[in-house]
Amino acid sequence: MKFTKMLRLIGVIIVIAMLAIAVPATPVKAVRTLTLVPEEGSIGEEITIIGEGFSKSTDETERSAIIYFSRDEATPADDIDSDITVYNILDGWEYLDTDGEFETTVTIPTRLDDGEDEDDYEDVTSGTYYVSLCYYLPNTSTLASRIMAVAEFTVIGGDIAIDPDEGPVGTEVEITGEEFLGKEDLVITYDDDEIDIESGDDDTDSGGEFACTVLIPESTAGAHTIKVTVGGSDAEAEFTVEPEMVLDPTSGKAGSDVSVSGTGFARRSDVVVYFDADAVATDTTDTDGSFDTTFAVPELDKGIYDVEAEDDDGNLDTAKFTITVPEPAQPTQPTPAPGPIPSPTAINISATSGKVGSDFVITGAGFQAGGTVTIKFNDAVLDTVTADASGGFVTIVKVPSAKAGEHTITISDGTNTEEVTFTIEAVPPPIPMPLLPEMGVKVKTPVSFDWENVDVAAEPATYSLQVATDEDFDKADIVLEKTGLTESEYETTEAESIALAGREGAYYWRVRAVDDAENEGEWTGAGEFYVSKPFSFPKWALYTLMGLGALVLFAVGYWMGRRTAYYYSF
Repeated sequence: MKFTKMLRLIGVIIVIAMLAIAVPATPVKAVRTLTLVPEEGSIGEEITIIGEGFSKSTDETERSAIIYFSRDEATPADDIDSDITVYNILDGWEYLDTDGEFETTVTIPTRLDDGEDEDDYEDVTSGTYYVSLCYYLPNTSTLASRIMAVAEFTVIGGDIAIDPDEGPVGTEVEITGEEFLGKEDLVITYDDDEIDIESGDDDTDSGGEFACTVLIPESTAGAHTIKVTVGGSDAEAEFTVEPEMVLDPTSGKAGSDVSVSGTGFARRSDVVVYFDADAVATDTTDTDGSFDTTFAVPELDKGIYDVEAEDDDGNLDTAKFTITVPEPAQPTQPTPAPGPIPSPTAINISATSGKVGSDFVITGAGFQAGGTVTIKFNDAVLDTVTADASGGFVTIVKVPSAKAGEHTITISDGTNTEEVTFTIEAVPPPIPMPLLPEMGVKVKTPVSFDWENVDVAAEPATYSLQVATDEDFDKADIVLEKTGLTESEYETTEAESIALAGREGAYYWRVRAVDDAENEGEWTGAGEFYVSKPFSFPKWALYTLMGLGALVLFAVGYWMGRRTAYYYSF
């Protein structure tokens, strides 16, 4: 039984082996592929196409192919000129080697201008395109229209930048672009509506670059799209519209009418106008977020007030309005005694106190239209500005160098004058670091004093130096005092040196800084030092030297006399 099963198994194996010999193996067909390097790029850039798995050339048969570029989606089941009718031929004759492979470099075209119907030709723009390959019949120039392989390529348009990228309606925006087609017209749209170029280029240069400006049209608050189209390619940037309110006029007496207009608010939204936080008018914006209305100035005191406009979406803008004093009424009988006419002007400053060198803002209204307004700090001119057509101005000034305390700021156009008190805050200079003489040392004359420089807001800094015989620096103990020193060092004069050297005890010295606004810093601590006395002979030593000198003279004279006598004896 077992032997019979074994014979059957051997028979099956023999049959399978014979079938394997009799039936030849079917070769696996190579997969046709097109590889693009890179897979995306701009018009005019070069790309490399690598093909594999195509029909092989032999010694007897040469194989070649043609490569197309189209916007219409292509598949290996489509035919050129029936399914794909608008295209550009990237490579008209590409040899397929003995491995069925090839590699070629082509340029992304600017236009699809091949095909039977010229009316269908179109520019290449940003987006997805298809690279397709068809065979030529072996050893002929006859085209087989069936597509053998396809690869996708993404065309990237140029790039733009805008400055600024936010602001109110009417903002002038600069647009710069690069990597577009050269010598092509610009088309600029705002939310798909074409807008005018205000200045600058209206076409690209030979390198595909441009720079121009546009004005933001009336539009609602929020993000909007600026698009630049060049020769079929386009690029986009986002601009954010901010709400803006304009008052006309910006100053006037209580009860007068004011026109208020707004742009860049929400579409079809209710807007409330507030004067000093009280509602004075309401209106509804149009489809572009704009509105126009009027209000009467409330009965408030002379001064500068905030006017706000806010819509239902919370879009808000603020402006300033100045209530001026009304013109005096016509006199009635009996005519009262004339009195001073109050000024129709008003001013506001952002701070009434500050340190030397700090900034503050002065806002004025009601001055002569187009007039020159002079701003003085005490008697010194701080700034000169020109009032606008409504008599208003805004300027930023610095606190000048002056002594701490109250000072008067005067604002005048020659006819109208306003005054305000400004307080300069005292900022004492820092304490200098003493250097010489060092603590406890004995020094020779002239005595050199030295300390480190200090930085002050009200430049320049000067220094005061005191030397005393007591560390308490009582007035009676001060033996040397110097003020207004411009350098951070001092050397005693001959007279001062003699005076200091005439005492054996210790001296004490200190120094402080003073700024140009006369703010005095703290004194340094007391530094102790001693002064060496100048060298002098005591009387006994002087008399001894005089005696020795006389003795020497006597000895020399005696010796000379002996020599002379000896000489004449011969």
